[in-house]
Amino acid sequence: MPFPSDGIYTIKNTGRDLMLDLRNNSTTEGNQIQGYAKNGTVAQQWVIKRQNEPGSPNKSVSIQSNNSGNNGNGCFATASDDSEEPVVYTRQAFIVDLVSRMDDTYTINFTLGNSNLVLSIPSAKHNEVKLENFVEGSARQQWEFTRVSDLQPIS
Repeated sequence: MPFPSDGIYTIKNTGRDLMLDLRNNSTTEGNQIQGYAKNGTVAQQWVIKRQNEPGSPNKSVSIQSNNSGNNGNGCFATASDDSEEPVVYTRQAFIVDLVSRMDDTYTINFTLGNSNLVLSIPSAKHNEVKLENFVEGSARQQWEFTRVSDLQPIS
């Protein structure tokens, strides 16, 4: 898949076969971001917006919840720059880098802090999305983007 352009996407963790999901579709500050079975709800739709100049080799994007239907509402973040840190919902904007893999998946790295930390669903028993130290070839750290729709004009 080519690098995602601005739009609304679902994001699937290929190692756990779970979708990036806003738990209970709640925009309460600090709500846990989780992996959840595909259910087609807006809690699994994410607004992707490129954050670099066209033609730039950088792959920086913002990823926001689409639950309000207005092209983005809140982002995901961590409280600290540590492995095993839970990923939670916040109204603060964060930019992440997408690193493409040979199989058309991406790892998701925060642009600030430890560049070795990536989004993951590290446990097969628990579905919390966390930061984890990058492990080459680990499917639990690989994410697949599927376009749902274009961004809508804001009136």
